Amino acid sequence: MIMLEKKFHAAMENIYHEGLKLPKPYRATRYLQLVRELGGKKAADRLLATPNPSEGFTQLYLHGQTEGLTKSVEYLVLQSPWSTLFTEQQLAIARARLKRYGCSQA
Repeated sequence: MIMLEKKFHAAMENIYHEGLKLPKPYRATRYLQLVRELGGKKAADRLLATPNPSEGFTQLYLHGQTEGLTKSVEYLVLQSPWSTLFTEQQLAIARARLKRYGCSQA
């Protein structure tokens, strides 16, 4: 499990770099700082615990519509093998947020 969490941390950091590749690049510097301070898993836990999507989630949508949302924490946690790190409730929150914004990959 520890190795999976380390790989997940790297995938969380990669979200920042993927955001830079959007048609309208998005620099999520506060997000990257959060991931580096807390670690990828704890940062994801914190972001999924909020009642509303983060500002970064909204910005990803504004910068790349549904393609941008594939660079979100919500999208990442639903992918295998990362989904095994999260509770059903956390996964349901991620799915609901993506669906609300029209991301069909949810």
